[in-house]
Amino acid sequence: MDFTPTEAQQAVADLADRIMGDHLDMERHASVEAAGDWFDRDLWEDLAEAGLLGIVLGTDVGGGGLDAVALTMLLRTQGEHVAPLPLLPSSVAALMVDRHGSEEQRSRLLPDVATGRTVLTVAVQEFLNDRLAEPSTTFDSGRLRGTKVVVEHLDAASLALVTTSTPDGPRCVLVDLAGSGIGLLKGTSTRRQPVWEVSFDGTPAELLGGETTVDALLDHLRLGICATQLGVTERALTITAEYTSTRQQFGRPIATFQAVGQRLADQFVNVGGIRLATLSAAWRLANGVDAAEDLLVAKWWASERATDVAHATQHCHGGMGVATDYPLHRYTLWNKHLATSLGAGTQSLRDLGTLLAR
Repeated sequence: MDFTPTEAQQAVADLADRIMGDHLDMERHASVEAAGDWFDRDLWEDLAEAGLLGIVLGTDVGGGGLDAVALTMLLRTQGEHVAPLPLLPSSVAALMVDRHGSEEQRSRLLPDVATGRTVLTVAVQEFLNDRLAEPSTTFDSGRLRGTKVVVEHLDAASLALVTTSTPDGPRCVLVDLAGSGIGLLKGTSTRRQPVWEVSFDGTPAELLGGETTVDALLDHLRLGICATQLGVTERALTITAEYTSTRQQFGRPIATFQAVGQRLADQFVNVGGIRLATLSAAWRLANGVDAAEDLLVAKWWASERATDVAHATQHCHGGMGVATDYPLHRYTLWNKHLATSLGAGTQSLRDLGTLLAR
């Protein structure tokens, strides 16, 4: 394995970092949060104009033709800037359409995704069902029935990619969110993002792909969560290192205190574990190698050890860390949201145990 990004992959990260860095500051974050939809549409348009919304899609539909590593670099950058965008669900759903959809589905949906005119989302989680590959939502005779929870960016998306059970086994279906038989219940996640419980009662839907699509969708969602969490934890640790190097007590920086240094050294190791496991999984996916085990290991690091990072960085900041006009608190809220997405550490270990037992 060689985790060194290619020139094209690094260019994705550099361009995204420049655009997000130029656009986002404390005032902009506050403005987007006050609007209530948790979606910086101006930034979305900037990313679309730069060609970053379709980097993993085929060139024939206006994409960049890059791989899972490039997507990892992009989502890592989003995490570094805690940019409020539907980048993860829309990119992963579009990638599934590109890799598993028909030519008609690809040509109908993907050009508008690449230009930012169409936003997609995913619906894979169900209440009290942690067997993500065995959904209780059903699809038969073109109709979808069941309930999904923690669906993100439903107000911005026009289509949702939904996991479901069919007479032929688990499948993915595309649902027009303007269709009939859809009930919505709005809630709020840890990072103050609107999320929805979505019920389907005979809702029209169309199949996407075959029996391998559900596993591919879950694999790329886990990778996207880990990549975003990597950016979040890396930047939170950097912010804390800078703060403790300048914050003084008893006439010297608190970073020179042994307890503080040891605490942050542990987090340096934890962030390194998230990075290694995530890049390993991304490399395997990009090169067509089975990544299921690596992804569950990465998700455990991005849940359990990322939580340690959140606690330590907050602790080392004291009261400053929770001030809304200081950046760290957003990273902590994102950390908590991502840590539990698709199940927290314990669920990842159960899934890993099941995989190893098989």
